[in-house]
Amino acid sequence: MKKLAFALALLLILAAGTYWSGGGSGNSGNAVGKGPNPLENEKPGSGTIIKVTGLVERPYNLTYDKLTALPSRNVTAVLYCVDAPRTPRKNGTWTGVPLKILLERAGVKSGAYKIALYANDGYTTDLFVQWVLDNNNVIVAYKFNREPITPRLVVPGMWGYKWIKGLKEIRLVDYDFKGTWERVGYPDYAYTDTEGPKGAR
Repeated sequence: MKKLAFALALLLILAAGTYWSGGGSGNSGNAVGKGPNPLENEKPGSGTIIKVTGLVERPYNLTYDKLTALPSRNVTAVLYCVDAPRTPRKNGTWTGVPLKILLERAGVKSGAYKIALYANDGYTTDLFVQWVLDNNNVIVAYKFNREPITPRLVVPGMWGYKWIKGLKEIRLVDYDFKGTWERVGYPDYAYTDTEGPKGAR
């Protein structure tokens, strides 16, 4: 019931003009509401490079091959989008590297508050640094059900607008960065069935 009520509230925002006023879904499937299927064309490219930048001790670039060589884990999770809250867009096992490992590899500087996440098509979203460091199940996935995919974030239990696809940069910042949908009112803690951890607003 909470999931449905939350989805209806978000759809009202879309109906009021959020989608048409520049939120845009882009062409990589980074969308809520109308737009391309978020799972189309998920094929890894040989030129994939993910930059880890911002408030880190050791900025670095990560190719697809380097990503797949890092310690990984399997996470079983369902992808839901707010325009169809009861319809799983994808349900299975994702393989990838915990985002916390990528941050620890770079060395998180004091004062880093949020992670600004950028996609190749200009789409953005965000997560809190400490929340990610405490969570092993948020991964940069490169396989779904053993099939290679374009690297994308998997955030179990959160709406699809957090599952950024075509990831090109992970930037740590010391301010309250808001992503494409977050800056028009969508919550940072985008839990599908709860209000998220207490005190995390």
